[in-house]
Amino acid sequence: MTADQSPALERKFSVNGLSISAQQWGIGNPRKVIALHGWLDNSASFSGLAPYLKSCELICLDLAGHGYSDHRSEHGSYNIWDDILDILAVADQLGWQQFDLLAHSRGSFVAVLLAASMPERVGKLFMLDGALGFDNDPVEAPNNLRNYLLDQRKFFMQNSKVYASHADAIAKRREKIAITEAECYPLVERGMKKVSNGYEWRHDPRLFGCSAFKLPLAHQIHFLKALQAPSILLAAEDGFAKWADMHQLIQQQSDIQIKQHAGSHHMHCLLYTSPSPRDKRQSRMPSSA
Repeated sequence: MTADQSPALERKFSVNGLSISAQQWGIGNPRKVIALHGWLDNSASFSGLAPYLKSCELICLDLAGHGYSDHRSEHGSYNIWDDILDILAVADQLGWQQFDLLAHSRGSFVAVLLAASMPERVGKLFMLDGALGFDNDPVEAPNNLRNYLLDQRKFFMQNSKVYASHADAIAKRREKIAITEAECYPLVERGMKKVSNGYEWRHDPRLFGCSAFKLPLAHQIHFLKALQAPSILLAAEDGFAKWADMHQLIQQQSDIQIKQHAGSHHMHCLLYTSPSPRDKRQSRMPSSA
């Protein structure tokens, strides 16, 4: 499988009072696809995979608060459903009445909510290592809201941490999540900006905060049941595939096809050609993407 070597086109969309950035590949190709990245990632998450999707016109978004896109306003929120209006507004500006969704991690959860609630807009759904959030006990709702309020005040006033180099930022991120150095490169290259004394992440610090409200698993199941679009979940063997109970639930409550693939949670990033990461590996994603 050979890649299209054409560079991505940088795009900006003015939607809902925000400037939403994106990268676009395959302009004019017949299959229209919107790609949604995961938490604290950005559109470069798909920059290695995109050139292989030759039949697709692909728009990879920097969701609000990520990458080159604007942060939400002082009183704005990052609830998982807040992205849906932005995605629909981008599709409207493109003239896409129906489109497919390619989504990773948190982006997959957003995609499920969108496809279930607006089935006339979504043709097919392809998810990379994600589909549902964790179960949320309604008893914890008051504590969740309390933590959200405290976190919003703390993170809004907090300055971003400055790193001496991209390598330092990669090392710090790898302490917190299971991701290889190679998988980090595209995210860091787009996700960091130069400041006077080093580099800092572009993403909104409020993204680290607790969600105000979390969907209980019972609600999530009804979204699964409402899916009409043909859907595939590609589960990483060292990632989502380990959650056997979640797989069983998805298979019981939906028609989503679940397939496993070697790799970790950011397996799709390994197709990216980075300068010289020490632990770079080869990866092949299925052509059905």
